Amino acid sequence: MPLRNESDDIHVALVGELARIGLPNGIMGVTLVGVGLFAAHALGDTVLLAATLVGGLASAGKLGLIVRHLRRNAQGPLARHEAVRWERGHILTTAVIAASVGVLTGRLFAQADLQMQMLATGLLFGYCSGVVTHLSIRPRMAAAALLLATLPPIGAAAWSEGRPHHILAAMFALFLVGALQSVLSAYRTAIRQIRLRLDMAALARSDALTGLANRLGLRRAFGSLPATDGAAVAVHCFDLDGFKLVNDRYGHAVGDALLQELGARLQRLVVAPAVVARVGGDEFVVLQPSVQHPREAEILARRIAHTLEAPYQLAGQTVSVGLSLGYASAPSASANLDDLLRRADAASYAVKRRGGGVAVGAAAGETGALLAVAEVA
Repeated sequence: MPLRNESDDIHVALVGELARIGLPNGIMGVTLVGVGLFAAHALGDTVLLAATLVGGLASAGKLGLIVRHLRRNAQGPLARHEAVRWERGHILTTAVIAASVGVLTGRLFAQADLQMQMLATGLLFGYCSGVVTHLSIRPRMAAAALLLATLPPIGAAAWSEGRPHHILAAMFALFLVGALQSVLSAYRTAIRQIRLRLDMAALARSDALTGLANRLGLRRAFGSLPATDGAAVAVHCFDLDGFKLVNDRYGHAVGDALLQELGARLQRLVVAPAVVARVGGDEFVVLQPSVQHPREAEILARRIAHTLEAPYQLAGQTVSVGLSLGYASAPSASANLDDLLRRADAASYAVKRRGGGVAVGAAAGETGALLAVAEVA
């Protein structure tokens, strides 16, 4: 489950990293089974055998989970509810493995055989170092695994007679505290790195002035649209009529403020999953998915024009601009963004030559200036 300082994006990214521990998990599984079977055979202990078999099965199950998780990651980012489900699978398998390690090492430390205790020490330290290295991105999971694995051997060593065992128990307890602190430190570092990575990715997909998507962000949004049977996707392209006059008369600062306020109006007007992008100086695109009827695209086009042509109060001045908007649509299952942009742009340029307004682009496959646009009455 996400922690308080984790946004959904950060939580999804951290859970995705859990799919990258296949090799360490495999090595630990083989080590656990090897040590456990050897000790169970040497001591004739059925508890050791049971713990070994359970831990081996859990390691195999976790490896299968990791493989499936990797395949899902290759399909694109996880949704939040998917990340929670994958994380629960990792928590369950990790807890079983950690408990198996705890039972195995605790049982071996209860033996008088020094060689068995040496095997247990190596197994315990190897597992705990792997937890700190690879699971710190999920600190609660890592802390639970450390406690499940270390408390039984600490208790067994403390219960044994002799000062060396008591010293060993104290050492393990101190190492546990240090490991927990290392988990927290590594988690905080991972949070900072992922937050920086996400911020950089967001900047690459957004327009610095308005905060809207840019061309890259528009393409990413279009690429993530689901192909909905019976629905269409529409693209609205427009630029501002008279924007250069605003810059010349009031200065570029007012022009920038106009673009920012225009972007804010668009964001208030357009409801997700629709996307607004600034793709040029005064050029904007609105991506409208899930269009059930052609009339919906026309309604949104007219709402955009009506909303944006209303006067702006900027720096004590009343500023007005016109709009030349063209839109085009296609079935979502076969829509191509470049084709939609071309058709919508053609409609926008054609209606600009007529003095501005709203127009619908030619149907897919139609060509020619006269067929490129049909002005919406």
